[in-house]
Amino acid sequence: MSNEILILDFIGTFTFASYGSYFAIKKNFDIFGIFVCAFLTAVGGGTMRELILGHVPFYFFDSRYIFLIALGILFTIIVFKHFHKINNFMLFLDALGLVVFAFIGANKAVSVDLGLFGIIFFATITSVGGGIIRDMVMNETPEIMHSDFYATVAIIMGFLYWAGKDLVNNFLWLNILLAGCLIIRLYAISRKTNLWKPQKNFNLKEFFKILIFKKQKGFEK
Repeated sequence: MSNEILILDFIGTFTFASYGSYFAIKKNFDIFGIFVCAFLTAVGGGTMRELILGHVPFYFFDSRYIFLIALGILFTIIVFKHFHKINNFMLFLDALGLVVFAFIGANKAVSVDLGLFGIIFFATITSVGGGIIRDMVMNETPEIMHSDFYATVAIIMGFLYWAGKDLVNNFLWLNILLAGCLIIRLYAISRKTNLWKPQKNFNLKEFFKILIFKKQKGFEK
């Protein structure tokens, strides 16, 4: 792992731990519960990836990850009452962490010669797996299942990594890949983008009418 990616990985770990702590404090968890939520959010996805590969999770060798999780917890406890004031900045760091974690997951998949599905799966599970586990522990429906354009960014990263895996050592391509996915995530945040949901009374005929109308309206402009 390059120094640049490692630094971004550390930033993502800190940010994910901060968000995990924030949700735990909102639920009035004690310090153990806060640590569990922070830990799961920060490294839960990476843990799942390493266990699937038959590896011992990385934080057992590199204590810097545990230190960053503890730092994220302390940070959130201190600024909890004012968290909303820095939420936009934290969302940016969260988006950065999402993209980097997805990249690391895709890179791990390629290193063991997995195909397209394996690359996308590892990219996705590494970046969102921890949040899913955290929500399940907190008895919440994982947010990515019903709102926000979040896991989709990881899927896009996995696909693009697969498509350009022969160029992954190219510095320019690497930066385009990371920056492109980050822009997609930030755009989704700014536009409050969600994936399409079929309604219970979904009418296929009406759906196509809407599509045709939108195309015609756009063409007239």
